[in-house]
Order: sequence, then C-alpha cells, then structure tokens
Amino acid sequence: MGKVFKVCEEDDWESTKNNAFYAGSKSDQSDGFLHFSTSDQLKETLEKHFKSKSPLYLLEVETDDLELVWEISRNNQLFPHLYEPLPLSTVNNIYRIFIDSEGQHIIPEAVFND
Repeated sequence: MGKVFKVCEEDDWESTKNNAFYAGSKSDQSDGFLHFSTSDQLKETLEKHFKSKSPLYLLEVETDDLELVWEISRNNQLFPHLYEPLPLSTVNNIYRIFIDSEGQHIIPEAVFND
C-alpha cells in the first residue's frame, strides 16, 4: 500500500469532510489537478505553500485505487497529481498541523513511519 499526503487549509477541509469526494483547493482547481506530496516532500511543501498558516489538516491518502500521475515539479522532483476528485474513502488518517514557537510546522511522526 502506497501513501501520499494532501495539505488542506482548515476552511477547505471543514467544508468537505462530510462529502464523498474532495474537489481540491482553489489552487488545485485552477491548476486542473490535486497536488499531493510524499512524506519526504512534505516539509518543503508546507514551507513553500503554507508558510505561517495554521492550523492545517494533513490527509494521509492510500494510493492503491487512485490513478496518480507523477510529474516533474519543484527541484526536478516527481510529484503525485490527481486529475479527478479525491474519494474521501481513500483517506486513511487525518492529522492536524500547527506551528511551533519558531514558526515551523509540526509534522506528526506517524507521517514518516511505514
């Protein structure tokens, strides 16, 4: 079972959590796909796109039943993208992300465990 992560701002998640699908953030909808990160890419994604934003929700998504497209993006890395709404049935865990006293996002250790 593979997994990827989707960062959601609080308002996005609160308006979606009771639905069957997540259509993505305004940025996702503008780009035409949902942006995901691997656990190794997550810290930089948070710093680049969510600096000083808290609280956030982090969705841990099982990839087995998704048609992810891995495309070159930041730093020539392959990033997972989904060109359709995300079925919330593929979300295995939901974490809250807050900012510490130094302004860094606190990523739960469970994210890095297989």
